[in-house]
Amino acid sequence: MRYGATGGVGWLLVVAACGGAAATDEGGESFGGGTQVETSSAEQTTTGIPTTSGSTGEPATGSTGTTGGTSSGEDPSTSSGEDPSTSSGEDPSTSSGEDSSGGTTGEEVCEAPGLLLVCDDADDDPFHALGLGCEGAPENTIPITNAVFKSQKVAYRVARGFGTAVDPNDPDKLLFRPREGERFLVLSTGQVAALDPDGFLVEQNPQYDNGNNFNPDDPNELPAPMSPDVGSNGGKGGTPSEGCDGVNDCSDSIGPNWTLGNGDPNDVLWASFKVVVPGGTHGFGFDVAYFSSEYPEFVGKQFNDMFIGWSTSEAYTGNVTFFNNQPFTVTALGPEMKAAGFVDDDAELAGTGFEGHGSTGWVTINAPAVPGETLTFALAIMDMGDSNKATVAVVDNWRWSCAGCVSEEVDPACGQEGHPDCCGVCVAPSDDPKCNTPGHPMCCVPK
Repeated sequence: MRYGATGGVGWLLVVAACGGAAATDEGGESFGGGTQVETSSAEQTTTGIPTTSGSTGEPATGSTGTTGGTSSGEDPSTSSGEDPSTSSGEDPSTSSGEDSSGGTTGEEVCEAPGLLLVCDDADDDPFHALGLGCEGAPENTIPITNAVFKSQKVAYRVARGFGTAVDPNDPDKLLFRPREGERFLVLSTGQVAALDPDGFLVEQNPQYDNGNNFNPDDPNELPAPMSPDVGSNGGKGGTPSEGCDGVNDCSDSIGPNWTLGNGDPNDVLWASFKVVVPGGTHGFGFDVAYFSSEYPEFVGKQFNDMFIGWSTSEAYTGNVTFFNNQPFTVTALGPEMKAAGFVDDDAELAGTGFEGHGSTGWVTINAPAVPGETLTFALAIMDMGDSNKATVAVVDNWRWSCAGCVSEEVDPACGQEGHPDCCGVCVAPSDDPKCNTPGHPMCCVPK
């Protein structure tokens, strides 16, 4: 089964979405050697920026209308002062009960925001880059609380683009460009190059020899609330995504890779936040592209860097980033990279540092939620068993889904027009015209 700035706002853009934040202070707290970048947020009243056209003006059920507050750690934010432009790749939604992914919630009114304020043009806040925590009215933002981001600055970037390959569907634009807003988040188990003067990331050096990012190697456990232990079937395992124990990994996918890597995560970058699910909203999603310099040499071997997206929800608790019952690793995604992504000398890898290796290309992750609950989302990327051979995850466009998602077993037609998205991994038909065929991921619902 598959499951799936506070203060001065700077430039505020409005984009369509079915979809608030970490302020930062400078500090010198030690984290695995050197200075960490850590952001955290507490509740703070929003400024009440007027609602934009296209939303109902009804606040989300249980929403506090709050955004980022105090924090500790080094400030990752810098102002670019560049003029914004409208976002690309964003799919509109409504607050009238129609789901952004093509389905409806019946008579239930979906209170997810219809038009989102965009605030990632003027700072390097990692949550803003994901589309989260912008200051404004609840019906135009995704307010978050208890936000924490822990990493050395060298291990991540908030970038306007990655690599030099152009999008074959839009040759005037980069293939790896923001899916929401002006920037996205680049996370690495190695060290990330400095951005160019325009804010783009082009790697000149091979990632195969890119080692320690100075993030923690100890302790040999996952950051809370993540767990490698099986969580399905009441904690006994064996029924992935069913009977979640609410604590451990209901996908049962992390454990085998954890064992393969000797339970030894290194160079660990992680982040988490809490968010109130709007009324009538039954899921969330985000976009990610996974790059591995371990491809093809370490497919099936112990050196298997891992990216995890984790949800703690009344609907489901566990890893939501998995494919064919395995987490995002080169072993799990190697066949997907070859069948539907980019490998070896593919032009799409130009300027990424992964030339000669592999990437999935853009995929979407869908996960369920319960209206009105407070959901915890966390993510992490780590080396497994070593501190070499960099892996990168590019993450963007965290948003709500009114109808949510269903498993393939519940609805074999999921991902097709007129049906909800499948939980877990799906791919837009424009990114992979062969989606829903053997060797390829499920299709996302056509937008």
